[in-house]
Amino acid sequence: MSSFIDSDMETFVEKIREDFPILKRKINGKPLVYLDNAATSQKPRQVIEMITKVYEQHNANVHRGVHTLSMESTELQEQAREKIAKFFNARYQEEIIFVRNATEALNLVAQSWGRNNIKKGDIILITLMEHHSNIVPWQLLARETGATLKYVQITEDGRLNLDHLKELLSEGNVKILNVTQMSNVLGTIN
Repeated sequence: MSSFIDSDMETFVEKIREDFPILKRKINGKPLVYLDNAATSQKPRQVIEMITKVYEQHNANVHRGVHTLSMESTELQEQAREKIAKFFNARYQEEIIFVRNATEALNLVAQSWGRNNIKKGDIILITLMEHHSNIVPWQLLARETGATLKYVQITEDGRLNLDHLKELLSEGNVKILNVTQMSNVLGTIN
């Protein structure tokens, strides 16, 4: 059974890798593995092709003009927002906000939601395996609001210490918990 799952997972991973042209590269004789997605994510062929199409045929300001190219660009962006909203089962497509990267998204959440919801005495939880882009915004917010920033410990093998997490969550006044899905610091998948 285990070898079937491993084999099935390998097939799945290879199928995904096929969509990413850059992952055909070899570095030091081995297939490229890229974990720094907080800074720059690699693009699948479909995204690269659409970006090229937009630049070649529709490039204009979105929501800023009434000329043909602007209207086309706006329509393409709204179609993308609608598809993404359906994929994530969002109640409203307006819940989908486009940002350039994870750093911008985290700063946006900390500075908008955080400033309106975090106050002195509240607890902000993050883990010790976070990328600095998910540490600095919360450090700044804690300093600004008087909230306390606490770090969920990790185990000796680099996994999230769930007992420590339960302990911190039971303290009360926890307003937000930030946990990476995959740590580019350790490679841990939560």
